[in-house]
Amino acid sequence: MGFYLTKLKKYFEKAEIMTKDVVLSIPSYCSNVERQSLLDAAEIAGLKCLRVINESTAIALNYGFFRKKMLDAKEARVVAFVDLGHSKTTVTIASFVQGKTKIICHKSDRNLGARDFDWEIMQVIGGKFAEKFGNDPRKNTRCVIRMLEAIEKARKIISSGPDSNINVDYLLDEEDLVHNLKREEFEEICDPILGRYFALLKATVKEAGK
Repeated sequence: MGFYLTKLKKYFEKAEIMTKDVVLSIPSYCSNVERQSLLDAAEIAGLKCLRVINESTAIALNYGFFRKKMLDAKEARVVAFVDLGHSKTTVTIASFVQGKTKIICHKSDRNLGARDFDWEIMQVIGGKFAEKFGNDPRKNTRCVIRMLEAIEKARKIISSGPDSNINVDYLLDEEDLVHNLKREEFEEICDPILGRYFALLKATVKEAGK
């Protein structure tokens, strides 16, 4: 992270933004040790971290700041923010009136993300490849990585369409992996993960009482 912030600072300097003062965000579930590590990384990069705030708070502040004119002065607007990332999911519920933001609650699952969908799909199509050609690509690290890369691309396409093709040339023993992934199949394979996802949403709403 220290290296990343150092590189980031160079981009700001090229844009003639010379300040060293920064505010950094961090996932809500991170411990004090992890937060201190982020401060140490800023120091390594030669930056002065004025404050470390939760990602969920940063998202809510951004929402309220750019929608000032849309908010009522008395009646609060309650908004849920869902951040489903590569490896973690965070749900935040906040209320807004003009000039004021209040975080009602947030809940996270730091081991629930898009990589879990990709892994489950890889297990299924890898198994079908093994049945067809008699050699299991799931036991080969290089094959697993190639399958996951292709599946990630297909997952992004299927988010806006009914199906997507997963193609990996010469995956194993010079045999190609070809699979047409339909939305229904995707949802069926990932049903256990979606169950965890919906449970997190429901728990957050219940705790918020909204």
